[in-house]
Amino acid sequence: MNATTPATTVRNATPADIVQAATLLTEAFLISPVSQWLVGDIDARVTTFRTLFTIELEQAIDSGATVHVAGRFSGVAIWYPRDRPGPAGQVTVHQRRLLLAAGIWQHRVAVLDAVLREHQPEQPHRYLAYLGVTPWLQGRGVGTALLRHQHQELDQHAVPAYLEATTPRNRGLYHRHGYVASEPIHLPGGPPLWPMWRVPRRPGTSGPGGPDGK
Repeated sequence: MNATTPATTVRNATPADIVQAATLLTEAFLISPVSQWLVGDIDARVTTFRTLFTIELEQAIDSGATVHVAGRFSGVAIWYPRDRPGPAGQVTVHQRRLLLAAGIWQHRVAVLDAVLREHQPEQPHRYLAYLGVTPWLQGRGVGTALLRHQHQELDQHAVPAYLEATTPRNRGLYHRHGYVASEPIHLPGGPPLWPMWRVPRRPGTSGPGGPDGK
């Protein structure tokens, strides 16, 4: 079933969407403090991010995770079920693929992955790994449509959600949708990220809302 805000429809992604979705996510995340810390050279960042997001989308769709596309590719969100913590220190095949694809930037990719895993909650939840909106459509409700679409399911099944906000602006968007921020995580020599947790609402209740920040 699709959900809508004004002029924004949300649907499940398919393997045929991977190339275009990877390009969208690359554009959405290209200019941010975390992205600049991760891959310093912007030309290398474009090609590296497109490859990394392609791998991430392949993994998400193949594993049965939730991947949503908003509108005519105006936004993409990737949600993973987190039923239990992964084995400490174990590198998965998926992580190896990402590290190999990162090339000379793989140390930063490995550090970011380790930091995020260290701070993820042990309580079962749905993890918003990525939510990206086409840069020239940010602020028009696309991010809100993606969040509301998934939150309807989470609220129905009483499932909490978790994410890391990468900028104060994004933190404000998620706060308006019921997420509460913890103390920031500081990447080594890099910018902060804000872990945020959302308690599911009872169906039929309303909560914080407002203009979309993405």
